[in-house]
Amino acid sequence: MMNLLIKNFKCFYEIEIPLNDLTVFAGGNGNGKSTAIQSLLLLRRTVEHCSEWKLDHYEYNTPNNLNVELNGVYCLGLGNSINVLPSEFEESEIELGIRKEEKSFDILYNTNKGDELWITPEKVANHFSHPDNPLFFKEFYYLNAERIGPRITQNIKFYDYYNVGFQGEFTAQIIDDLDTLESETKFKIDPKRILNDKDYLKGSKFQHHINAWLSYIIDGVTIIPIKDSQTHTARIVVENSFSKGKPTFPTNTGFGISYSLPIIVSCLLAEKERILIIENPEAHLHPSAQSKMGYFLGVMANAGLKIIVETHSDHIINGIQIAVAKKGIEHTKVTINYFYREEKTEEELKKDKELGIKQQPSVKSIQMNDKGELSEWPKGFFDQTQIDYANLIKLRKNV
Repeated sequence: MMNLLIKNFKCFYEIEIPLNDLTVFAGGNGNGKSTAIQSLLLLRRTVEHCSEWKLDHYEYNTPNNLNVELNGVYCLGLGNSINVLPSEFEESEIELGIRKEEKSFDILYNTNKGDELWITPEKVANHFSHPDNPLFFKEFYYLNAERIGPRITQNIKFYDYYNVGFQGEFTAQIIDDLDTLESETKFKIDPKRILNDKDYLKGSKFQHHINAWLSYIIDGVTIIPIKDSQTHTARIVVENSFSKGKPTFPTNTGFGISYSLPIIVSCLLAEKERILIIENPEAHLHPSAQSKMGYFLGVMANAGLKIIVETHSDHIINGIQIAVAKKGIEHTKVTINYFYREEKTEEELKKDKELGIKQQPSVKSIQMNDKGELSEWPKGFFDQTQIDYANLIKLRKNV
């Protein structure tokens, strides 16, 4: 278990957020989930941009006068340096870090004049480095909430390590490349990530393992990757129970396939002990598929990945609970962080102000037992269905 430290960054003045093998960020809009993810992305970008490369990992112990951009990389769009400070900030420095027991990796950033498009690391305290700290591996995986929708073709690119891009834009290319490497015995999928079910698994190639999970999540759907080196493009074609052996373009299918496929591919190709951040894995999926996606993510985290999921779907939570109950993942490996705003009276707010306590989102960490039952169910945590049902009953009584 690690903790993400955030000080003086956007909506947080100071907070520590637990990170497990499978960490879920849940809660209402505007309560800090995206801020937590952005802090991790800024930490990772700092490591990539400002570290020294040591054969197979990054090493970062001393600032080197390089700045860290706030926009562009990892789909970040944070504006200028004053935009990343809290609304009532008193100090103009930001601190971000990762901690595990007595070890820590912390960076203190200077926001300079406040109108720059970057922040500057001015102090590094690194007592939590490679190989224990997953930020220092070459591989780091991130899928933005706004992924690429159905496309007839996708451009191909050079890459330092296998990944589908921040928006899934290189998914078709990576599938084809890994199929080729697998046939040359240079890439082997982790056996713990294989869906060993003859109803779904129809071969031994990388695309067959993808199709097994894809067909499990979205009933009967499979894909075929095609790469054209002459035009520097790649594409997939889609089959389902209605295509009758005649694959169709992704643009003739729904968004659910294009949005879920990069998640499946990333989970199957990712190196062990690496971080994989996924925003809104439920996007464009039917509730039953969302539940299966949650189960899939549980199995993948149990196989050695450090998955962080931001979700608004109770079905994703349900799927993870099922994975725990079916022993697809150990219950101790799952943490749900519920981001919320504490309800306070005017008197309480006044007292906080007198004591110098600034208002920020709160985070409650929820655990599971070995049956998939949650340790608690706080107010506002996926209880809207019950609230709506209660309202409907009242309305019907008044008719």
